[in-house]
Amino acid sequence: MERLTTIALDAAPTRAPPQWTPDWVQRRLVEAFSVERRMPGGVKRRAAGAWPAISYEFSDVVGWTDARDRVLDNWANTRESVFSAEISRMEAAHEWLRVILANYEIERTCLAQWAACIAYRRSLRDMLARKRWARATFYRKVAIGSLVIAIELERRGDPVC
Repeated sequence: MERLTTIALDAAPTRAPPQWTPDWVQRRLVEAFSVERRMPGGVKRRAAGAWPAISYEFSDVVGWTDARDRVLDNWANTRESVFSAEISRMEAAHEWLRVILANYEIERTCLAQWAACIAYRRSLRDMLARKRWARATFYRKVAIGSLVIAIELERRGDPVC
């Protein structure tokens, strides 16, 4: 099985394959972690510091000449919205890790770490060095974990989406 790269993930296909494949499972896991990254309440770098956003009443805003610019700036600093369908897909993908790979602890850990690094745009090399994991073994465990999930989803007859 060919290793899925970030370049291949960026060029995501428009249609799902006819059956579950390890590559499609990996794409869905990266999608799940990227939805998790966009969810409100996560860690976000702010230029404003540690102060919370200020809430304004309508009466406060009435006399402002630059109210429109302030609203647009506030919208620019918020996260992207997350839709309920995306959350459902995210929860389903996380369930695969928890349920299907329950007996494959190493594969579950490697696959989750790999997908999180890709989705959160963190360095895999740094993570592997920090945990002192061998790169070839890590990618082999990622491939095995995604293959086990694909086989189980195909066996259960889950629709590919």
